[in-house]
Amino acid sequence: MSAIPSFARSTDVCLENAIKNSSELSPEDETFIHVFAPVICSYVYYVLTDAKRRGVKRLVFLARDGYLPYKAALELGPVIAPDVELSIIYVSRYALRSAEYALPGIDCLDTICLGSLNLTFRKMLKRADLTDEEIEIIADKCDMSGRIDDYIAHKEIGKIKERLNDIPELYRFVHKHSKDKLKNTVDYLKQEGITKGCSKDTCIVDSGWMGTIQRSINRLISGGEDKGLEGYYFGLYSVPKGVKKDAYHSFYISPDSGLQNLLRKVNFSICLFESVYSAPESMTYGYEYSDGKVIPITKAEGNPNKDFICRAEGYLTDYSKALAENIKDSDLDLNEMRKMCYRLLKLCMSKPTVEESKALGKFYFSDEVVENGSDRLAAEWNKQDLKANRFFRKMFIKAGCMDGKLPISAWPEGSITSAATGLSKKFGLMSEKASKTVTEIRKTVIR
Repeated sequence: MSAIPSFARSTDVCLENAIKNSSELSPEDETFIHVFAPVICSYVYYVLTDAKRRGVKRLVFLARDGYLPYKAALELGPVIAPDVELSIIYVSRYALRSAEYALPGIDCLDTICLGSLNLTFRKMLKRADLTDEEIEIIADKCDMSGRIDDYIAHKEIGKIKERLNDIPELYRFVHKHSKDKLKNTVDYLKQEGITKGCSKDTCIVDSGWMGTIQRSINRLISGGEDKGLEGYYFGLYSVPKGVKKDAYHSFYISPDSGLQNLLRKVNFSICLFESVYSAPESMTYGYEYSDGKVIPITKAEGNPNKDFICRAEGYLTDYSKALAENIKDSDLDLNEMRKMCYRLLKLCMSKPTVEESKALGKFYFSDEVVENGSDRLAAEWNKQDLKANRFFRKMFIKAGCMDGKLPISAWPEGSITSAATGLSKKFGLMSEKASKTVTEIRKTVIR
């Protein structure tokens, strides 16, 4: 059955309710209703129908990225998969990994040395919870003294990783901090019913990208093994080495090659996706006991985008309620949903309007494992930045054939659209798409 009419009617209902409560909607609110609400409801529809088909008894959504999908599932679940239990837990890459490092046989360098925007040596070692004094000690032994807060180019990461591998003190520091966190983390997972014994009938639900959180949870509940729980994801660019690929289920982007998959990746922004689909709370930094119960540790100020997220939650609830009414006893076409998601996300993420680029670009975002500070999602670029981001210059610098710095933005398309007009804007967006295409093809070839 066609999915488009059901989603169109849900959009109309959501807009009608929103306008009743506000005389004028902000551009980011309108974009959420027209683009992000139908996209996330499509993903949740896929998760619920597939879980029902496979006999999954419980779906555990992982906040923060799983917070809004969980809210949609609460409305859609009783209609699509009434026998599937829905729950939510609060985790983060940092909270899980910093405990996981204490397990036997875990190579901490693989995750400590991952690339990110504005990466520094200090940020790298803070992923393992090292103190500033310990970072100074490791920096002296790693030929990084005096450069702790300098930005690290992607091509330097491999060399630093090699040097860190030969420093015994690093492993002692990492294990010391990790050992202190392991018990509380495992106790929290057990408290929420996430154990090795539940893996046969429970699946986790998250945004995706690398699948490492699923691996971390499996290791923590089983003492180091990489098998057990399966997971649903909006998109997966890759999965961890050595895992069973059929334990990772993706809706929109998959690790496979192919033109369709390439186009979805090139016209997609992980950073924008994560800025929109989040929770009002801050990231989870660990776990502590309070009144006999293990609770997540978060920052009191919460998510810097919480005002928008709270409004989005209300819109999504209205949207998913309307959709639940529209799809009763209906079997919608998942491929048609994916095509609809592609059209919506492509326009918003890779060809945004000026209004969208400014409204969404002002969100705060951090792609660092430890969120000690956030920057604008779309950095404010000038003419010099636009020139510096041109395709051939970027490719030569990334290949090591040319010296120079590249302008940094978590959402380059938003930065380009806000800074340029006419042919300059068109050329800038084409250049960005070309560089993303080359990068994705290179990743596929290397893999």
